[in-house]
Amino acid sequence: MSVDVIDQEPAGAGTAGPGGPDAPAGPPPSRARLVARTARLWYGRLLLGVAALWLLYALIRWAVSGRWHWAIPLDAAPPLLLMAIPAVLLLASAASCGRRRRWGAGIAAAGLLLGLTTGSGLNWQALWHGERQVPADALHVVSLNTQYWGKAAGVERLYGLLHRQDADVYLLQEHVAWTPGLGEDGYARLNDDARLRAEFPGYHIARRGELLTVSRFPIVHKEVVGAGSDLAPGVPFKRIFERNKVLRTDLSVGGQTLSVYNVHVTVQLALDNLNPFSGFDFDAYFDRKFSWRQEEIKGLEKDLARNSNAKVIAGDFNSTAAMRDLDNLRSQATDALEVSDDFVPVSWKFPAPAEFEWESVFNRPLPFWRVDWTFTDGPVKAHRYELAATDGISEHRMQKLWVTL
Repeated sequence: MSVDVIDQEPAGAGTAGPGGPDAPAGPPPSRARLVARTARLWYGRLLLGVAALWLLYALIRWAVSGRWHWAIPLDAAPPLLLMAIPAVLLLASAASCGRRRRWGAGIAAAGLLLGLTTGSGLNWQALWHGERQVPADALHVVSLNTQYWGKAAGVERLYGLLHRQDADVYLLQEHVAWTPGLGEDGYARLNDDARLRAEFPGYHIARRGELLTVSRFPIVHKEVVGAGSDLAPGVPFKRIFERNKVLRTDLSVGGQTLSVYNVHVTVQLALDNLNPFSGFDFDAYFDRKFSWRQEEIKGLEKDLARNSNAKVIAGDFNSTAAMRDLDNLRSQATDALEVSDDFVPVSWKFPAPAEFEWESVFNRPLPFWRVDWTFTDGPVKAHRYELAATDGISEHRMQKLWVTL
C-alpha cells in the first residue's frame, strides 16, 4: 500500500510577523538624537580625560611637595580646591554612560579621597565637640602677620587692634619698614623702640629682624633658632631680615618656663618686583627660597626636640595643610586647631590695603588658604584657638590662643 506524502509549508513561513525576516525596518534615528548621542559620547571621553589628568596632577603634587624647589606652582592650589575639583567631576560622571561613567566616577573618587587624606585642612573635630571653656587663669597668646606693621592701613589702627586683644603675649611678624617696588631690597629696620615701650608699658620686649615678641611675663632668655643664628654682629639688616625667621623667647610664668617661638617662614615667591619677562633666573630663585625654608623649619624642629619646657609655636609659616613642609612639625607638636570651632579654617588672603607694584593683579581678596599656624608642645594645655578678623589691617587673620601650664 502506497502512502502519499504531502509536503506542508511550515507554520508562519512567508508571513511578515513581528521580527520576521520580512519585517519592515524601524525609522532611522533623528539627526537630533544622533547629535545628542555623539555629544554624550564625547562628554564621557572628555570627563574621563579631565579626571585622569587631575588625578595625575594630585599624585605628582603630593610626591614633590616639600621635596623639590619647583613644587610651589603645583602647591599653590588651595586645599579646598584639591577636594572641590574631584567632587565636581564625581557628580558630573553621572551624566556619562557605560564604561566611561564607571571609569570616570572611579578616577574622580580616587582624586577626592587623595584630597581628603593628604591635607584637606578641614577640622572634623569642630563638628562634634562642645563649647570650649577657658579657665580664668589661662594665658592669652596672640599672633599676627602685621602686613609691614600696618603700613597701608595705618599704624594707629594696628596699635588699636592689638590693645583691644589685651593679650599676655604678642607674637608679631613683619615689624619692618618696607618700600614697595624694590623686591627683596625694600626692607629696613623700624627704629621705634621708644614707641613700643610707650604703647606697651609694663611689658617685656624682644625683637630681631622683622620678629617682635611682647610679653607681660619676664623674658629670661632669647635666641634666634635655626637659620641665621650664627650671623656676625653688624651684618646688614637685609641679611638679618632674610635669615632670622624664628625667634625663641623663654618666659617666666608663675615659677615655670614657657618657651614661645615667633615664626615667619620664608615665602616661596615674593611677587613684588618680579617680572617674568625680564630674564629673571627663577630656577635659582626657587632653589634658594626652598633651601632657606628647609633650614628654618628643620632648625625649629631640632630646637623643639631638645627643649623640655612648655612650648607655644605660632606665626606665618607660608604653608598650607596640603603642603608637606610641615609634616614632621605636625607630628612633633600639636596643632591648636584641635581646640577650634572652625570647620574650614582659613587665615589668608582677606581684604586689606596693599601696595604691590601690580596691585590690580595681586590685591584681590581670595580667602582660601590657611598659612598661619599655632602649635603647642610639652607640659602646656590649649583650651581655645580662634582665627579672628583684623578689621582690614592685614590680609592675614589674627591667631588667638588660650593655654594653661
